[in-house]
Amino acid sequence: MNKALTILVLLAAFAGASSAVDANSAADMVFSEILNGNITGRSVMVLDAVLPQGSIVETWQEEETVPMDAYLVLIDDMAYANWAHPCRWVFVGLNGDMEIVRMMTPPNALERMNVTHTCLPQADGKGQREEFIEWFTQNVQSTAANAEHMYAWIISGGANQGNNHTRYYGDVQFIYTVLAHDYLLPDDHIIVCFSDGLNPAPDLSNGLNSNPDFDGDTDDDIIYDATAAGVTSGYNAINAMVGPDDHLFIFTTDHGNTGKGGFDVPPEVILNLWNGTLNDDTFMGYMDSFSAISVHVVMEQCFSGGFLEEVINGGAAQPRTFASAANATESSWAGATYPEYDEYVYYWTGAMHGSTPPATSVPGGSLPGDPDMNSDGFVSMYEAAYRAEEWDTYAQSGQEHPMWDDTPDSCGETYWLGGIISVGIGDTEYPVLPNGGFAIAGNPVSAVSTVVFNLGSPREVEIMVYDMSGHVVENLLSDEFAAGQHSVNWSTDGLAAGMYIVRFTAGDIVESVRAVKF
Repeated sequence: MNKALTILVLLAAFAGASSAVDANSAADMVFSEILNGNITGRSVMVLDAVLPQGSIVETWQEEETVPMDAYLVLIDDMAYANWAHPCRWVFVGLNGDMEIVRMMTPPNALERMNVTHTCLPQADGKGQREEFIEWFTQNVQSTAANAEHMYAWIISGGANQGNNHTRYYGDVQFIYTVLAHDYLLPDDHIIVCFSDGLNPAPDLSNGLNSNPDFDGDTDDDIIYDATAAGVTSGYNAINAMVGPDDHLFIFTTDHGNTGKGGFDVPPEVILNLWNGTLNDDTFMGYMDSFSAISVHVVMEQCFSGGFLEEVINGGAAQPRTFASAANATESSWAGATYPEYDEYVYYWTGAMHGSTPPATSVPGGSLPGDPDMNSDGFVSMYEAAYRAEEWDTYAQSGQEHPMWDDTPDSCGETYWLGGIISVGIGDTEYPVLPNGGFAIAGNPVSAVSTVVFNLGSPREVEIMVYDMSGHVVENLLSDEFAAGQHSVNWSTDGLAAGMYIVRFTAGDIVESVRAVKF
């Protein structure tokens, strides 16, 4: 039996301890003597109790022996980042001696540590949920028919109360509300596994309990807790619902870490759950079972890029897309949207909604640019990931490196939160089209495909082919046609594999379809 003592016991045992050094002066010594008074990018926290020599202080995956009767001061060297990331535990003895231990995670007693010095903007998050609900205006993007084939699984564990920050609640509230109100997913199509579930006890680092009603409709939107058992229940619920022709969107946020020291290739990584973890091997098992549906994954946590290989998995049976805030070997950052949101998914979700909510450090509102990069009326998985990276200040500064991949190649242009962008995809034969109708017979395109259109009156017709960057690939047709249905052969022998936009213009009629070349 080891000597591990909980911090709660220590607080009681040493409540009457007196010394020349107290908790605040210990933190001040660290601030002045170790940091030289420079708090840039950092936070300093202290536990207000003397820890006895030889006792054990536990963290998420490790434990540290206290070297002397001392106060524990935490230097968070990457205060804007999610855990895990470099930090320093400083044990300050009662005589002023200091011993530094370099760590990657904070002590489990983080919620009982007092912040004495910080670079972070101060906000307690106590009105954050209500302010978001007041701000949100529905921006319908999809249809109920599409939503019948769309499912979502949202996971945010937070690790424990001290590390379950309000920004994770903000990330989940934003994406849930967009899915339910913009993309019209029924409540029972969205499985949320969040921290300690419906437990009324405080679970957030600001001392509050997470309100399970994200959108203010009086229904509980949190279905399961985000313990290992709760996530398994969430998986079972999703797996029982989805079937062929369905699409699954998976969204994760909070903390992540390497699972085996980063020596595996691809790296072994974990997503922190509530007092537990989900490793990439288990996640790969989930992915393997979703073999009959398309799966689209967005991850915010540190080391999230380490899940890429498990999602793409060497070429899955059905289309897959993957986007993450960080690569497999680095931290992700709350960034410029601290403390209410994580910056990468703030902009990813904002791209899918059309605007972003206000926060302490950003005004919100209009996006920095148009997420619909090819102007086809849809924001695809690829477009949202591209824009999120472009607008994420920590990605642009090189402090995090978002990841993207899809299989088959370029399929991320054909999927969105409404499922598959199906206009012109998979149609092989056409009866009489409506006036102004436009389609491609044989899509994905082969060596020769047929472009079909119908005119209600004589019109000048132009058909242009663009790549996904908006560059003209081919002027397929520019001529005047009589009323009626017409077809034009399109030779695609010289066309590289990828995704293309075929745009039909006939006077005031403008239609676009996506063409796939494998």
